[in-house]
Amino acid sequence: MPRTPQTIFVIGGGIAGLTAARALHRAGHRVTVLEAASRPGGRVGEAEQDGIRFNTGARLFYPFSKPFNRMLEELDLRRQMIPVRGLGARVDGPAGHWRIELMPGMKTLMDPGLTWADRARFLRYGLRLLAGMVSADPDDATSAGAAGDVSLADHIRQHLGANVLDRLVQPVFRGTRSQDAEDISASFFATTTPFMLGRKTIWVPSGGMNALPDALARGLTVLTGTRVLQVAPQAGGHRITALQDGAEVAFDADLVVSAIEGDRVAGIFSGLSAADCAFFAGVSYNALGIVHYRLNRQITADMRFFAGGAGGRLSTWQQIPGNPAKGSAPQLYAQLSPEAVYEIAAAGLQDRMHEVIAGDVQRLYPTLQQDVAAHHNQWIARKLPVFRPGYTAAIRAFLAQRQQAADGLYFCGDYLTQPLVTGAAASGARVARQILGQ
Repeated sequence: MPRTPQTIFVIGGGIAGLTAARALHRAGHRVTVLEAASRPGGRVGEAEQDGIRFNTGARLFYPFSKPFNRMLEELDLRRQMIPVRGLGARVDGPAGHWRIELMPGMKTLMDPGLTWADRARFLRYGLRLLAGMVSADPDDATSAGAAGDVSLADHIRQHLGANVLDRLVQPVFRGTRSQDAEDISASFFATTTPFMLGRKTIWVPSGGMNALPDALARGLTVLTGTRVLQVAPQAGGHRITALQDGAEVAFDADLVVSAIEGDRVAGIFSGLSAADCAFFAGVSYNALGIVHYRLNRQITADMRFFAGGAGGRLSTWQQIPGNPAKGSAPQLYAQLSPEAVYEIAAAGLQDRMHEVIAGDVQRLYPTLQQDVAAHHNQWIARKLPVFRPGYTAAIRAFLAQRQQAADGLYFCGDYLTQPLVTGAAASGARVARQILGQ
């Protein structure tokens, strides 16, 4: 137990906030989590609409984070992880199609579209990455060093060549993360790829993605449906003003942990320093648009990415067979390309995405009109923090400055570590250690 238990409020019940809250609660502090949504989890969870089941963000867990794996063991979730091996997808390009492995390894070198020079560069670069595992941390993109200062596209062109960028890297990043390699730094790639090389397995929870936030929230005081309006300093701590069930409520806190998206912080927290405001003004997220379709007939499994505009306005296409034993219907998953997402956002067509991509979907599934039973437009306004070139240096400067702050405010989230579930958990754990003086 701490010598002086403190009243700590965590703003945001995503994975970062719940991880921090759990550690602080276990250390004996009085912890309350304030979450605007109807349930905790943030971008890790599931929802259902018109018989269509879908994830609220993350779809899988990578098994390379040792701290995250220990947390799964503590939560008794490790044995609930279903290994998915050899995950890959077909890539359709303007001049043909090829298969891509999502966990790179020797099979990647067998791509017939790679030249012998491409393969030689790939092997040399793979050895370099493996040697860099000593300094790289898959939970912390700031460990990427100089790779965080250049675009991913330039990094790949330099080390692996333009052909590898077009065939292997761009389709994956556009298809899985809705990000273009020209727009983001090489930090994520440089810190995670060394721990993927030669591995074949990713995890999905047998109980669904809600299993993780539900386990983290167990035993905590979590006030859902509570939207924080303002956090203001006062003598001895902070006053939190929130909207709960349509009524304004207030809470007094000794310490406050912000676990909301970084680009929302400045609009809620008053009294921030100019340096803090400058950092948060530079935090941004990409959006993601998906149209889900429930079908009235069974389908075969299929997963595709698209290169060079071959998918029209789509970057990812998936056919998901129904599972009668689990009560799940056959579904189609149509994810919009980054360019289409910008188009949709600019035109305000988030609720009409299915109309915008109708031609592309009809081309991939000609009997859509006869087979579709329902559809759902899913718009995630803040999918992933954008780690642009130079952003990891800004994170390091911000965290160093916050180490010296004595204002009782702490910040965590994947925008400060790594744009992954494991990165969010690592950020929450780091803030808890900082508060506990560990």
